[in-house]
Amino acid sequence: MKRHILMTMMMLLLLLLTVSCDLLSSWFGDIAGNPPDSDLSGNTQDLCEIRNNDVPYYNKSEYDYAEGKGYFIELSPLDEYGRVGMCWGLFDKDHMPDYERDNLDTNPTGWHQNYYDPSIVHGGWLYSRAHLLAFQLSGLQDNPLNLMTGTRDFNNEGMLPYENITADHIKEEDTHRILYRVTPDFGDGGNLLAYGVLIESDCLDCDDDADFCVYVHNIQTGITLDYTTGRNWLEDANIEAEDPSALPGAEEFIINTSNRRFHIPTCRYVQNMNEENKLEITAPKDWMTSRGYDPCSACIGDESSSQ
Repeated sequence: MKRHILMTMMMLLLLLLTVSCDLLSSWFGDIAGNPPDSDLSGNTQDLCEIRNNDVPYYNKSEYDYAEGKGYFIELSPLDEYGRVGMCWGLFDKDHMPDYERDNLDTNPTGWHQNYYDPSIVHGGWLYSRAHLLAFQLSGLQDNPLNLMTGTRDFNNEGMLPYENITADHIKEEDTHRILYRVTPDFGDGGNLLAYGVLIESDCLDCDDDADFCVYVHNIQTGITLDYTTGRNWLEDANIEAEDPSALPGAEEFIINTSNRRFHIPTCRYVQNMNEENKLEITAPKDWMTSRGYDPCSACIGDESSSQ
């Protein structure tokens, strides 16, 4: 009799473990940017994909934690490869930054900045230092725990629109609080460049369009990316682009991609620059001018007009 009961309990336990593993497998397969049956080339994928029917994966204990804690920001430590991890927080209007964003100097894993024809990559420069928790929400500056290497498409066309949705919703009402989480996906192994990120947003005080669950792929149309290292080259041409930071006389500049003018980081015009058009780069001055960028007359000195 005891043996029969023991066998029954073991079978029930085995069934429970099987169901649990299937659920975990389903969850990780859903958030991952590179499930086993997908095309890992990246360039054939849509930039953004709705996940979990646009419903965040938060569980009851996470909601209870957020409600009990109130406003908070939590960042994961860098892993053994120096890569960022999950970042999340509960954001409100009172804690949104009322100060300008600093210039960013951190080089996240996979940072191999290269220049391409602006007809292929907007502004020419492939990578941006992408905030996991957007500056407009968190006020976090050059924090290596919150910065990853992302393409221009990933940062400007993928993450930014969703960040704006969240920020605009918070500003609408003083009472709006949004639980916001970003989880980078580096896949299995030691990839230094993330395949993408999962963004989850949920307003705790209303049912609104600011609630979403979306995966943003870290891809760039026309460019092939090596996710192991972050190196990159033109699609269908196994030729890596030139790295201007390695050239003699390279200096740090801030480019305004809208008017194609470059400045030194301390230039007064940099503070007034639209964040969407601001890009940090290290390159020689003559390299910049040879590619059609004009030096700012106020901070660098040239016959160019103002900012």
